[in-house]
Amino acid sequence: MRESMPLPSDLLSSPSFQLERLRRRTRDHVEQALAAEGFNLREYWILTCLVAGDAASQATLGEILGVDRSDMVRLVDSLEERSLAKRVKDPKDRRRQIISVTKKGRKAHSALQPLVHTAEDEALDESTSKQLKHLRKLAKSIIAADED
Repeated sequence: MRESMPLPSDLLSSPSFQLERLRRRTRDHVEQALAAEGFNLREYWILTCLVAGDAASQATLGEILGVDRSDMVRLVDSLEERSLAKRVKDPKDRRRQIISVTKKGRKAHSALQPLVHTAEDEALDESTSKQLKHLRKLAKSIIAADED
């Protein structure tokens, strides 16, 4: 049996703690839904980027998603082995790998997208739609400010 203790008020009012708990909760729900389909969250993120932009360098995808090079290689290998993405050398720079989504990858992404949305909604099921709308707007503005 797991021992529990009340959370200190300093933690409950700390944005870093709040965001970490929220991240963990939503990630756990989404990872579970994706695992049932043979995927993980970072593979889904890669497919999402490729579907939205059609092709990107492996290094750029890693930077955007915060995935280190060795993990990115492993993730793209996994997608490529399942014919969901393909990798070709950049004709302008042979050291650079260009990743693009395949037709099968687009289809997989379309099937996974509603599962991810449902899992995110379930993770946040105690929130009202107005609260979720505000959370998404706030997160989007914080991320956009970081892009500048």
